Amino acid sequence: MVIDGIADMNRKSKAKPLTRSVPRIVHKNPFLSVEKTRINFDGFSKDYYVIKFKRRGGVVAIKDGRILLVRQYRFLIDNLSWELPGGTIDDAESVRDGLRRECLEETGIALGKLLPLVEYYPGLDNVDNNTRLFLCRNIKIARSFCPDPAEITDIAWVAPDKCIKMIFERQILDAMTIMGLLAYTQKTGL
Repeated sequence: MVIDGIADMNRKSKAKPLTRSVPRIVHKNPFLSVEKTRINFDGFSKDYYVIKFKRRGGVVAIKDGRILLVRQYRFLIDNLSWELPGGTIDDAESVRDGLRRECLEETGIALGKLLPLVEYYPGLDNVDNNTRLFLCRNIKIARSFCPDPAEITDIAWVAPDKCIKMIFERQILDAMTIMGLLAYTQKTGL
């Protein structure tokens, strides 16, 4: 049955798993692991290889109506990339505390109250990288920004409409940043 263009989520589906194996790690390094799980359905089986990362977070930090962007080198595009501040959250810290630590370390900016903006997974079949984005309107410059070529080379405060233009001009390619900027402009009506 379809309701308003969306299949009824409560109906029984033949595509739901009957059994699943215990996930087995097939590769591990300090940044990620790859797990293999076999799922048995009615009439067929599939092997899933899932890349598991630590939790990740980002923040849309606002000052005087402008959004904080950071720039750093990214291997896959072999270039510098403008992005929202954020990163990997350590196991021992909350997402909010991890974001505050990351932003202060990388930019010298202390984040105040963090309001939930959006949560997502970059892929629901093979990339386990839960990412939570927050909005922060009360920031404080705790110290001067010090560029670090191994981390953040530049910071900039950019108008929201310019950020959106940068997405469509392929100047912003990072999925977390695109998701955060689009969620922020949708939520605020900008």
